[in-house]
Amino acid sequence: MSHAYLPFRPAHSLTQPLCGCWYPSPMPNAPGPVIRSYLPLDSMKAHTVVKDVASRTVLTQAFSNRSTEPREDISYSFPLYDGVSVVSFTATIGDVKIHGVVKEKQQARRDYDHAVSKGSLAGLLEQLPEASDIFITRIGNVPAGASVIVEVTYIGELRHDAGSNGIRFTIPTSIAPRYGATPDGMVTSAAAKTADATQVVVDFQSPEGCPIQQIQSPSHPIAVTVGRTTDMPAAAFLANRGSATLSLDTTTLDKDFVVIASIKDADIPKALLETHDTISNQRALMATLVPRFNIAPTYGEIVFIVDRSGSMQGKMDMVIKATTILLKSLPVGTKFNICSFGSRHSFLWPRSKSYNDKNLEEALKHIDTFAANFGGTEMYQPVKDTINQRFSDMMLDVIMLTDGQIYNQDTLFDLIRKSSADNKCRFFSLGIGSGASTALVEGIATAGKGLSQFVAEGEKMDMKMVRLLKGALTPHIDDYSLEVKYKQDDDDFEIIESSKTASQVDVALPTTSADEAASKPPISFFDNTIDPDDNGKATMTSTKTENDKFAHLPIISPPSILQAPCRVPPLFPFSRTTVYLLLDPSTYHRTPEAVILRATCSQGPLELEMKVEDVGKGETIHQLAAKKAVSEIEKTGGWLADATDKADGALIKSKYDGRWEELVEREAVRLARRCYLRQKEVTV
Repeated sequence: MSHAYLPFRPAHSLTQPLCGCWYPSPMPNAPGPVIRSYLPLDSMKAHTVVKDVASRTVLTQAFSNRSTEPREDISYSFPLYDGVSVVSFTATIGDVKIHGVVKEKQQARRDYDHAVSKGSLAGLLEQLPEASDIFITRIGNVPAGASVIVEVTYIGELRHDAGSNGIRFTIPTSIAPRYGATPDGMVTSAAAKTADATQVVVDFQSPEGCPIQQIQSPSHPIAVTVGRTTDMPAAAFLANRGSATLSLDTTTLDKDFVVIASIKDADIPKALLETHDTISNQRALMATLVPRFNIAPTYGEIVFIVDRSGSMQGKMDMVIKATTILLKSLPVGTKFNICSFGSRHSFLWPRSKSYNDKNLEEALKHIDTFAANFGGTEMYQPVKDTINQRFSDMMLDVIMLTDGQIYNQDTLFDLIRKSSADNKCRFFSLGIGSGASTALVEGIATAGKGLSQFVAEGEKMDMKMVRLLKGALTPHIDDYSLEVKYKQDDDDFEIIESSKTASQVDVALPTTSADEAASKPPISFFDNTIDPDDNGKATMTSTKTENDKFAHLPIISPPSILQAPCRVPPLFPFSRTTVYLLLDPSTYHRTPEAVILRATCSQGPLELEMKVEDVGKGETIHQLAAKKAVSEIEKTGGWLADATDKADGALIKSKYDGRWEELVEREAVRLARRCYLRQKEVTV
């Protein structure tokens, strides 16, 4: 066993980016403090299937409790990239298998604690509120000598790699962590080397007519097959199939495993229609495109906020190179500045200066002095000061360069979100080096209505920097809308609803009619079974179940088209944007023919019609849509924040101010149950 010395905290409040099975135990010969003891990781396998821009990964890790004592509360923690959705969880302990189901958070904890208290095997999978790319699984009782096999299935939306114009898939280092010093200073034992201890397989399946041109890994040596996936016969060949395999004789990864696939015509706009394979009449649309539009750039203010904290040690050469490319690519007519930050921050100039040869030379000399000598990583204040000292008559675009190692994300996101609400500020982000937090880097861009890119050690960055800057110079547009065209029997087309009009919903209060009330048995005014000392609490709560938790809330019908995100994010040239539409079952008799995207800018209207392609039955698009919708509901209220009551036009958020948090919680649970897990999965 290996040990880590630190005060013990409950698993659901853990904030370190750890991966592994561990349990709390007393520190030897020292009363009070508690240590984390780790079960050895015996093997790790990951199999990913990539279709279009979505990935589905089955991660399997095997551990063993080699102790002669049972472990009552084993926890399994692992980080996942932002936007990833866990759709299935299985823990096999000895001969017993535990399946996961989606439940409301508090109810799931109660069920878990109840099972453990009875000595039963149980599991609890949670996502940390402090950092959205860390998940915790509390596995429960593990007998002495038993093996623990954890299988997690998760899906994700793949990033567009601007450098290669391909799709980029990443498995983070922390899935198979290095042994030795961990990110939080803990010490673990050396990993045993066994044959094929780590195996990662990525199978690519592109649409017909879109052959796979190249598969490469900038991070690791891989075995590549173009024309065949691992489940196809050896003699088979399809131009739109391919695979990449990584095999290691250890259970550790020295850095993030990155695979990039270049696929012909992968950037052509498309709208894919999926019918859920287990839920009747449920359909979802995924509209995705890598825009190619030619609009004259804006000439506003651009500020580069550069991370020079201690965690950037060894990455400053990449930062200097990236910033140099960005600076030299700025057009005449813009104003610019540079802010360096760590636990302190400073600006090159008190306010931004005009872009000319003199100021460019001064800026280049300044960045040549960059070093990782600014202490800790504190982003909030430099961002706030950048916003406060901007020119009021100019658009502000901020480009942040960081390795993204912070956990107070929500406070930073709220600041960025508020500053970009009037469409006069935008934030772009560049993740530097292997292990940069996608939750932070992508969260900055999402909250700031910008885009993000990542660059790892040894990667070419020129194209990525140019396209990142191209995005920052794109005019600020904020009136995007989506419309669905349905085909009628007479072959005419009809636009039945757009994302803008779908926010009007029907609301009904839970009521009981006089006849229903009269038919119920009478309630005694004096009941001898009531204990006066509990103030009626037992009566009110003892029969409370998960099903009636929200019974007192007004019934709000969801829109006929539920869009995620509820507002189309800003579009930038050569950067992929994906929007999901969950269609109401009542529209099942109609055939979606096309999805139309519209917007306007100072140079004229913008429009794109994407023909709908039916991809048959499945659940991946539904699950990706639900993940995005649930995340948005939890952070900002999502579609509920804009929903109005059809009866009086009042905002739901204002009309039910005292019930708002409960309404948000109910909608998140509804969406998760609707699309996340197969109905056959049950809790042990």
